[in-house]
Amino acid sequence: MEGNIQTQNQTDTEKDFFESFDLERFWYVLKRSKFWLIGFVLLTTSLSYVYVRYTKPLYNSESIVKLEFESEANVLGLVEVVNTQERNEISGEIELIKSKLFLNRVADAAKMDVSYHVYGRYLTDERYRNSPFIVSYKIHNANYYNRPFDIEFGAEDSFSLSCQINDEEVENTYNFGEEIKTEDFNLLVQRTELFNPKDENNYFFIISNRDALISTLQNNLEVIPENFNAKTIKVSYSDHNKYKARDLVDLVDSLYLDYTREVKNAAIEQKIEFLNRQIESTEDKLEEYEDYFEQFTIENRTTNLDEDLSRTIEQLSILDSQRFSLRRNINDLNVIQNQVNTKGPIAVNPLMLEQLPKSLSEAISEYSDLQQERELKLASYNETSYIVEQLDVKMEKSKNLLTELLQSYDQTLEDRMDQIDRRRNILENNLSQMPSMGTEYGKNRRFYELQEEFMLSLQTSKMELEITRAGTVTKNVILSPASLPQAPIKPQKALIVGAGFMVGLIMSVVYLLIRYLAHNKVAGVRELERLVKVPVLGAIPQYKEASLNHTSLVVTKDSKSSLSEALRTIRTNLDFIHPKSGSKSISVTSTISGEGKTFVAANLGAIMAMTGQKVCVVDIDMRKPKVHLAFGVASTHNGVSTILSGKSSVKESIQKSDIEGLDFVSAGPTPPNPSELLLQKGFTKMLEDLQKSYDVVILDTPPVGLVTDGRLVMKSCDIQLYIVRADYSRRSFIKVMNDLKVTGQFPNMTTILNAIDSTPGYGYGYGYGHGYYTDEESKRKKVATSIKNLF
Repeated sequence: MEGNIQTQNQTDTEKDFFESFDLERFWYVLKRSKFWLIGFVLLTTSLSYVYVRYTKPLYNSESIVKLEFESEANVLGLVEVVNTQERNEISGEIELIKSKLFLNRVADAAKMDVSYHVYGRYLTDERYRNSPFIVSYKIHNANYYNRPFDIEFGAEDSFSLSCQINDEEVENTYNFGEEIKTEDFNLLVQRTELFNPKDENNYFFIISNRDALISTLQNNLEVIPENFNAKTIKVSYSDHNKYKARDLVDLVDSLYLDYTREVKNAAIEQKIEFLNRQIESTEDKLEEYEDYFEQFTIENRTTNLDEDLSRTIEQLSILDSQRFSLRRNINDLNVIQNQVNTKGPIAVNPLMLEQLPKSLSEAISEYSDLQQERELKLASYNETSYIVEQLDVKMEKSKNLLTELLQSYDQTLEDRMDQIDRRRNILENNLSQMPSMGTEYGKNRRFYELQEEFMLSLQTSKMELEITRAGTVTKNVILSPASLPQAPIKPQKALIVGAGFMVGLIMSVVYLLIRYLAHNKVAGVRELERLVKVPVLGAIPQYKEASLNHTSLVVTKDSKSSLSEALRTIRTNLDFIHPKSGSKSISVTSTISGEGKTFVAANLGAIMAMTGQKVCVVDIDMRKPKVHLAFGVASTHNGVSTILSGKSSVKESIQKSDIEGLDFVSAGPTPPNPSELLLQKGFTKMLEDLQKSYDVVILDTPPVGLVTDGRLVMKSCDIQLYIVRADYSRRSFIKVMNDLKVTGQFPNMTTILNAIDSTPGYGYGYGYGHGYYTDEESKRKKVATSIKNLF
């Protein structure tokens, strides 16, 4: 049920209470997390230090080489060609040094195929040029390449040699200078001037194949341009042995000066030969495209398809306009024909008459004149008169003539329409073919242009190479010989340790923020005052003298402790809350179990009884009674449950405590229906009987967040005291208290913060510090001021 309360109220509570940054809560979380924060920083810093301590240092040796190009092309005034050539040369020299072909020479000259190492406590160290022995070899089985051979010096000239292959370890004892012959390898191990028979170190050597040597050189060698304008490059090599790094850079520099003289001209000849093949192939492709363009021009009689396309579209537009005009004329002729057939008046646009043939326009005019004349005659004569009949005969002849002319002209227009349609179909057919023809033609044109550009590029490159071959002499100079590194480039101790410290610091900050955001419990008085809508009577410090397994009276052990003084302050504040004379009832409740309501009820009652008042503490929590435990007695058969059920009287159920004036009534046997018993009149009568005999009646109610019993009891009491436990009660519980204040209409509802940390800083410090007041009057004045500030 507690989980349901949290789920229902958490969203609203977080929205109300977590919108702003709470500095006090932050300091509280910081204090609780300080060991974790320090631990994160120490952990990451220690790990970074361990990494630095047990990582082999890596050294880097560098040299600067200046490349000189003397070109006779300057005499020809080809400055741009020379500049481009020099840049290309620098890039080419860099690739030359990094090539496998060149590195093969370096590997042969360096004689690095056998490397010697000594085992240390945690790391291994390479004995470069200071090994106490040297090895000559011939490997028959490739599996023995790149594998360590362990060697351990024995008595006099002997040594033991072991190697692990295919999960099997082969070990034998041999003498120095004795050739070791096996089916897999031949070895000859000889001592050097550095050999010491008392040397107790364990050594091993590795025989590397050519691929492994080249791979190692490529991975560790770096060649980059230093300054293009100065034509300098930087050669650097990284290795765990600084002497080896320096020697390899020196070797690369010296071999490069020799190698360029041997290889450079051969490389240029190969490039020129390649360019000649490319030029020949490109010329063939250009000839194919030229043949295509010639054939296209012959077949289509044009080379400008865009212009033809525009002309065709323009002609189609003209034909559409003519076709529209003809269609309109045909429609007009049909209208005239209908008017003639119906013998109605002919209404013709004068502009149209001008466009018609002269004979047709005259026939229309004649017919219209006869119609008008007939209309005039009918005004004076009837239709059977001779004059009118003569006019009808003329009109009939004119009509027949007009009909023949209309039909003839209509046929002429139809023929012209057919001609336009045929011409239009031809143009549309040509138009539909033009895009594909244009696409193919344009694509071939683009390819032709690309081939032309490629051809020009090839010829330019060939010219540059020929100029280089004819007039360029390299005079490379080592400006800065290989340096002996003094400090390793890796690991950078200060940077790594500092980064470890920063990572720990960031982890600490993230952890602190997570704990701050996840902290949803009430921890201090000021925080509680901001959240609640009821007065805060005070705070009770956490009892640290001994571990409390259950509720007990602690004020009797030390009446001058800070806890006792806090309860006295609360007792005084209750007088301000309910200043009326006579007996008063106080309900003590909380949201859930474990917040200390029974502890507060019992000890508050004891403090009140010490002032001479008669106090009775009543255990209303019949489901989980604890009041009898506070007074150190066993549960009895008489109590609240038996009083409310009528099995015993109030007087029979009252029990005396060791404190004068302090009595209590236990909960009695657990009934099956606690809520129903509280709704009966027996509860009101019990409370009235107790108030007649005691000055203060303190009711220890069930938690209101779990059951409804506590709310029923609160309505019958003068003061409602709500307990909140520091660092235990969730902030969402405050909403339950505020809802009770609003919905329950409890005017005298107050709250107490229980079990607060009494150390200086966040939390305890609500007016009393660590000591207590000896002057009761001074204490009352100070509490009165606090209460006034609350209201």
